[in-house]
Amino acid sequence: MADVHTLIDRNLEFAASFDQGDLAILPRLSTLVLTCLDSRVDPAHFFGLQLGDAVVMRNIGGRVTDEVIEHIAILRALAGLVGGGAFEVAIVHHTDCGASRFANPEVRQKLGEAAGTGEVAIKRFAITDPQISVAEDLDRLRAAPILPDDLVVAAYVYDVTDGRVREAFAPASLR
Repeated sequence: MADVHTLIDRNLEFAASFDQGDLAILPRLSTLVLTCLDSRVDPAHFFGLQLGDAVVMRNIGGRVTDEVIEHIAILRALAGLVGGGAFEVAIVHHTDCGASRFANPEVRQKLGEAAGTGEVAIKRFAITDPQISVAEDLDRLRAAPILPDDLVVAAYVYDVTDGRVREAFAPASLR
C-alpha cells in the first residue's frame, strides 16, 4: 500500500495548483487514442498530451475488443449530441509488448488458469508483431457494423527503445 500513498501525495501536489476545472467534456483535439496499459507506453508522454487534449483508452495490448468498439460508438454519439464534431481514432501498439508472450500456448494455458479466465480470453490479446496486430485491429473496426463508414482511423507503432511513434496505417475513413 505504500505505493498508493505515494500516488495520493503526488495528487495533493497536483491539486494544490490545479486550475483546469472548467475543461469541456469533449477533448480539444477530437481524438481518441487506444493503446496498451504497459507502464512504458503513456500517450501523455509520447504524444505530449495535456489534460483535456484527447480521450485515452488503454487495455492489454491496446487491442480492439467488443467493448472498445462499443465505447467508440458511444463516444461518437455523445460528441454528436453535445455539439461536437466527429473525432478520429488512433490505435497505438508498441514494440516489446508483454502480450507477445500470449502467443506461446504454454504461457497462455498457465496464465488463463492462474487468472481464471481460461486460455481463449488470453489468446484474444496475443501480439506476435505490432505491425500485424494494428492491421488486425483496423480490420475489427472495419467489420463493426455499429461504427460509421466516415470514422477516421489510423494505426501506429510506438518503439519503447527509442521513443518514436511510427505510422503503420495513415488516417483514413473506416470504409
